[in-house]
Amino acid sequence: MKKLLALVLIGLLVMMSGCLGSTPATSPTHQPSTSTTYSPQGHPNVTHSRGFPANASNVSSFTRLDFTPVEANLSPRVHLEIDPRVELIQIIYFIANPKWYQERVSPYLVPAASRYPYLGDVAEYFGNYTNATAVRMVPRMVEEGVAYDAIPEFALHLNPVNFSKAMNWSDMLQYRPWLNTTLLDEFAGAVARFANETDFWKFYNEHRAFYNETLRRFEEGNGETILNVTRFEESFFGENASSWTIVPLTLMSRGGYGLHMNRNGGKYIHAFLGFGDVKDGIPIVYLSGDGITFLVHEFAHSFVNPAVDEYYSLFQPYESLYDPVREKLSMMAYTNFRIMLYETFVRAVEVYYLNVTGNVEEAKRKLGMYSVPFYFIKETYNAYVNDYMKHRDVYRDYTDFMPELAKVVGEVYNRTDGGKKVEPPMTIYDFIKRANSTGVTVAYSIGGYSRRVAENKYRWLLSLGINATLKPVSNLTERELKGNLMLVLYSNSSLLKELNRNALVTVNGNKFLQQTKRGNLHRRAGGL
Repeated sequence: MKKLLALVLIGLLVMMSGCLGSTPATSPTHQPSTSTTYSPQGHPNVTHSRGFPANASNVSSFTRLDFTPVEANLSPRVHLEIDPRVELIQIIYFIANPKWYQERVSPYLVPAASRYPYLGDVAEYFGNYTNATAVRMVPRMVEEGVAYDAIPEFALHLNPVNFSKAMNWSDMLQYRPWLNTTLLDEFAGAVARFANETDFWKFYNEHRAFYNETLRRFEEGNGETILNVTRFEESFFGENASSWTIVPLTLMSRGGYGLHMNRNGGKYIHAFLGFGDVKDGIPIVYLSGDGITFLVHEFAHSFVNPAVDEYYSLFQPYESLYDPVREKLSMMAYTNFRIMLYETFVRAVEVYYLNVTGNVEEAKRKLGMYSVPFYFIKETYNAYVNDYMKHRDVYRDYTDFMPELAKVVGEVYNRTDGGKKVEPPMTIYDFIKRANSTGVTVAYSIGGYSRRVAENKYRWLLSLGINATLKPVSNLTERELKGNLMLVLYSNSSLLKELNRNALVTVNGNKFLQQTKRGNLHRRAGGL
C-alpha cells in the first residue's frame, strides 16, 4: 500500500499541561489579604490599607492603597492568591505582546476572550506605556529565556510591595545557566519603575472585586479536591510542605507552571495555572484538561525535580535516551535529558493518582498518551506500583527511590541500545512541521462555537507563518480532504467515520488512529 498522503488533525479545545518547574532558594514574607465584596455591576467595594508596610518607602505614588494580595485560604497551609508581582509581570508581557506570547499563552488563544473585559481594562489603563523600558525589554527577555515558568519565577524574586529586586538569581541559573544576571537586574529595575510610573497598585486595588470573584469561582468547584491533592502528594512523596499556593493566571492561558521555594527549613510550593475559558467576564481556571491531573502535575514538580537533581549523576550515563525525542521535546521547551526525566516521572505520578482515585480508564489513556514522547513512562509507572509503593518501609520518601529509578532507566538504555532503537510515533508537532511546508486547511462544523475555535486556530497558524485556509467542512474539496487538515468537529460528526477509514486522525489533540501497512486501523495513544 502506498504511504498516506493525508495528515488530519481534529481539534476541539486542547489544554496543554506541564512545565519543568524550578526551585528558588528563599521567599518574601507571605502577607494576609483583606476581604472585599464582589459587585457584578463593576463597582467594587475595596477595603483599603490598614497602614503603610515598612518596606513601601520607595513607592512615591502609592498613597492610601492596600498593599496586600487578594487571597483565599482553603486551610492554614493551602492558599489561592492573585499575586501582585505575577499580575504586574503578566501585564507587562501582555502590553509588549511578543511573538512567543501571541503563539503560546496569549489570552486571545481562548475562544471566549472577546467576552473578557479585563483585557480591555488592562489595555486602557496601561496602553499609554508601551514605550516604557520594561515593556520594550520583553522581546529580549523572551529571547534570553524568561518565558513559560520563568515568568512567574522571575516575579517571585521581586519585593511584594515596591517590586524591586528582593532575591538573587541563583535558583533561576540552576535551570537556565545562560541567563545574564545583569540583564535580569536591569529588567527588575525597569519593572519597579513601571509599577511606580503607572501607579500599578491603584489598578490592582480597583480590580480587587474581579480578583476575588476569580478566586471564588475557582474555589467553589475545586476547594475540597485541591485539599485532597495536597494530601495525596504529601503521602506519595513522603514529605510535608509548609504551604501550598495556587495562583490563577489572568493574562496567560492554557499552560501551567510549578515551582517551590525553600525557606527556614520549609518547602513553599506554588502552582501557576493559566485559564481556559471565560464565563460572565471571569477567567475559568481548570485543574486539568482531564480531571485533576493538571494540578497534580504542577505540584509534583516540587518533589520530583529536587530528587532528580540530587541523584542526577546516576542518570547522566543514559543521556542519549533524549536523542530520539529531542526535536519534539525541544518544541515543548523540554530542552535536555534532565528535564525529560522531570516530565516523565511527574506524568507517571499523574497516572498513579488517577488509578488510586478510581479513574482507571483515564489512567490507561493518560499512560498511553504520554508514552509517545516520554517513552519509558510505563517502566517508571510500574516501578512506582510494584516497588516504591509496596516498600515504603524501605523508601521513606521519594528521594530514597531515585537509585532504583536510575536502574529502571538504565534497563531502558540497554534494551534500546542507548535510544537508537526508539522510533516515536507521529505527534501534533509532526503535523505542524508538515503543514509549514505544504500548507493546511482549517475547517469547522456548522455552529458558532466551532467556528470561533477554528478561527482562533486559523489565526494561530498564520502567526506561525503557515499558509492556512479557513472554510466550513461542507465546502471542502476532494484535494483538501487528502491534504493537511485541521478540523473542528462535534463528536457526532459523520466525517469522523469517513476519515478514520483512510487517515491518521488526532481527536482532541491526544488520540491517534493510524493505518498500518496492511490497511488495518488500530488505536495508538498520542498527541501532546
